[in-house]
Amino acid sequence: MMRIWVRLSVIVALSAAFACATSVKDSRDGRTYKMMPSGKLNWFTSNVSLDGKPDFKDRAKVSFYKKESWSGLCPAGTHLPDLKEWNDLAEDKFMGPRKKQNAKAFAGNTRGYYDMSKKNPKVQGKDAAYFAIAGDAGKSGIQALMLDLKRGSFQKVNLPKESVVAVRCVTERDLLAEKNISKDDMLMTDTRDERQYKVKIVGDKIWMVQNIRYGLTDAKTQCLLEDMDLCKKYGRFYTHSEAKKACPKGWHLPDDGEWRDFQKERSQWDWNSMGVGGCKDWDQYCDGTNTGHYWSATSIKRNTGRSWEFRREARSINRTDESVRKGLYVRCVADMR
Repeated sequence: MMRIWVRLSVIVALSAAFACATSVKDSRDGRTYKMMPSGKLNWFTSNVSLDGKPDFKDRAKVSFYKKESWSGLCPAGTHLPDLKEWNDLAEDKFMGPRKKQNAKAFAGNTRGYYDMSKKNPKVQGKDAAYFAIAGDAGKSGIQALMLDLKRGSFQKVNLPKESVVAVRCVTERDLLAEKNISKDDMLMTDTRDERQYKVKIVGDKIWMVQNIRYGLTDAKTQCLLEDMDLCKKYGRFYTHSEAKKACPKGWHLPDDGEWRDFQKERSQWDWNSMGVGGCKDWDQYCDGTNTGHYWSATSIKRNTGRSWEFRREARSINRTDESVRKGLYVRCVADMR
């Protein structure tokens, strides 16, 4: 018997790692299921309960299904997770010290399974929740995923052939759409002000290839030479604290590690975009024709933040520690997950 023992992450109930990303509506009965993201999949946060179709309902009104009913049970566009997908979920969401609490949060009111070959089926394994796994049946019954609520661990088990278990469904995530990116032109729309920015995928990250222009303070003071037209051309200057607030939800200010990874594809850069715009140094401005200065989220020395200076003509890069009050540009980045 194959076992998958994992620890659960630090989350409480359905908060943090169990936060819902989107939902799907089942056209067959109009029921809506909330979903949470994990890796490349969205997972149902509750069990499937197709009207008129459950093979068994317990006192908590949880729907249970036989192996024969699993096929086609998930709504259109979703599917029954296989063992690898369950294991990926475990590695992503269930690592940490609060495993018992988190196991109960994921299971909800799902408890045990029922053997329908019995005349009066009673709950079996009530200290665990049992879920359907896509794949071949076990040698002497059916495969199921057991979530041990006392230990907070996952284990694949074989159950009697006539057993009924709960069903969760998954669907492929549209990672670009979640970041408000149009696949056709790779433009991200900032829903805060409806401005659009070109983006590109670099490794496992999505990078804006234009400087953000979201307004946090007076627009004129955030522009090179206090020229609004240059704000439109180059983006806005931000102090270090402002830079951490400038990116849209789901995006963030890159740290030094992310900036280094970005530089691995230097041959593909547009230096005429990266290496211009200068910076705002108190009442003075850096060379806006041949340099572009960008904040990093990394901060080493007190009252300073890491910055990256890109030099257009020299095709060179300089990393420095600058006063947090200086005005530099921001390129936002998002994780592909």
